[in-house]
Amino acid sequence: MHGLRDLRVVDFSSRIAGPYATKLLADAGADVIKVEGPQGDPLRRWSASGADLGGEDSALFRFLHHGKRSVIASPGDRAVEELVSVADLVVESFDGGPGDAAGSCPRASELASRLPGLVRLSISPFGRSGPWSERPASEFTLQAESGSIGTRGLPGAEPYQAGGRIGEWLGGTFAAVAALAAVQRARRTGHGEDVDFSLLEVMTIASTNYMDLLYRMLGVEVEGGLPQSVETPSIEPTADGYVGFCTNSRQQFSDFLLLIGRPDLRDDEGLAQVAGRVARLDEWNAIVHDYTTQRETAEIIREASRLRIPVAPICNGASVRDCEQLRARGVFLRDPTGRFLQPRPPYRIDRVDRIDAADASEGVAAPMPAFRRPAPRLGEHVGCIEPRARSLPDPHGPPELPLAGLRVVDMTAWWAGPSATHMLAALGAEVIHVESVTRP
Repeated sequence: MHGLRDLRVVDFSSRIAGPYATKLLADAGADVIKVEGPQGDPLRRWSASGADLGGEDSALFRFLHHGKRSVIASPGDRAVEELVSVADLVVESFDGGPGDAAGSCPRASELASRLPGLVRLSISPFGRSGPWSERPASEFTLQAESGSIGTRGLPGAEPYQAGGRIGEWLGGTFAAVAALAAVQRARRTGHGEDVDFSLLEVMTIASTNYMDLLYRMLGVEVEGGLPQSVETPSIEPTADGYVGFCTNSRQQFSDFLLLIGRPDLRDDEGLAQVAGRVARLDEWNAIVHDYTTQRETAEIIREASRLRIPVAPICNGASVRDCEQLRARGVFLRDPTGRFLQPRPPYRIDRVDRIDAADASEGVAAPMPAFRRPAPRLGEHVGCIEPRARSLPDPHGPPELPLAGLRVVDMTAWWAGPSATHMLAALGAEVIHVESVTRP
């Protein structure tokens, strides 16, 4: 499969968002060259526990950089300028704060601006312009500024942030799509692009529930901050662990009451609303836990699935490896060094997988050849990058949005599908959303 093998990316970024964006491209076959300073990317030495890694690169760094190559350079190096001059895409990141240039190369960026067909992706907390462009930021403050934290939590109690640096992973996902669309346009029209990517803005799109909009549509006046809330039923204790439910529709909640043996509560309009359940949370939790704590997780999942209630086991880092669905689809592979397990890319194209000899005994499928190359050692490929000629047409025609002229028929519903097609529409595609007259 050809994939993106003719795409060359020069990556100056650090942390998670930029490296994850370029990992998505590398997984599809792109040639990603990571440019690091003499001390290397700080993520090489990062550990969730703060432990000394004894000179080894961290598992997170390796996961993000499998299939890439590494060179050492300082701003202004001619070798770096030569790499940029023949690249299709340059990626850099800014962490925020006055004068910050972490994960960037000033002279390389200047050179990029002089190459008409080059695409430059700059990832920063607030974007490279505007009154907040140099304000320091963290995952926590970005979640707060996006409105994600303000409505999350029990009423009157401290708000919750979403864990796992989720905003950075979201950022990398959206940034990769935007950059790849811009590269395709450059190859078609000769017009490059300066993609100014703001983590705050993508978190505003992808990590809030738009509660202010909801209340306006309902005609409800809210004084002060929006009310906090939690989903319930949600993550609940069982006899041997935890189970997760989602009952967003009235039918799902009605079926949930049948599941827990309390169909007598179906006429309780207070409990039928999330706000009513939160207001009576102790009473409600006692009702739910009277059912869940008497049964093992697997039994609850079987019973809930029969009733078409969205349900899942709540796994941890150990138990997720034994999840039957993930095992059946070969989701977890050993990293190329054999040191740890990691997820494969979450897609298959044309139902094709490549079975790698090292994993054949376990029946594990590896989707992309580049995935099998270990993450590079610091500077491993200095002097080993092949020369390359970049051939682009002279810029012609107006610089339209990258996906202008593409027609998409969107027959999705709810959240994931419409989010994907919304991104395509924002990039210029004509998206036709098809809905059922009986279930809009």
